[in-house]
Amino acid sequence: MRLHEYHARSLEATLSRADESIHRMEGLLIHSGQDGIVFKIENTLSLKSRDALLSQLVALKATLGSMAKAFSLNPHPLDIRRVLDAEISTLWVLFENCRPARLKGYGQEFAPDARTALEKTVESLVAQILTMRGQLD
Repeated sequence: MRLHEYHARSLEATLSRADESIHRMEGLLIHSGQDGIVFKIENTLSLKSRDALLSQLVALKATLGSMAKAFSLNPHPLDIRRVLDAEISTLWVLFENCRPARLKGYGQEFAPDARTALEKTVESLVAQILTMRGQLD
């Protein structure tokens, strides 16, 4: 069955978010966690729980697929450049918000050496991000 364009767009957005979440959870379960820079996700699940969750995720994906089909929601191809550009833009905003001048609202001044080091590091990160953006062309 067909939905009104607005309803379809809203449902597509929800299914897209759910699909991304399922992919992240599958990755965590398959790779037994994740080694991050400041957070490490450790696997504390039993093999039985892991397998049961993976099975449920497969079922959930199937249900999402059936739902999309039932409401005539078709995949919309996205150019990888658009997706990467959005992620790169998000990184740029995150790093720009780490500048000492933007972290002043916490009632504590930066020590001068920490301010200088942080600003230098953020400049390096932003330069890397801009280089990445240039490589998308």
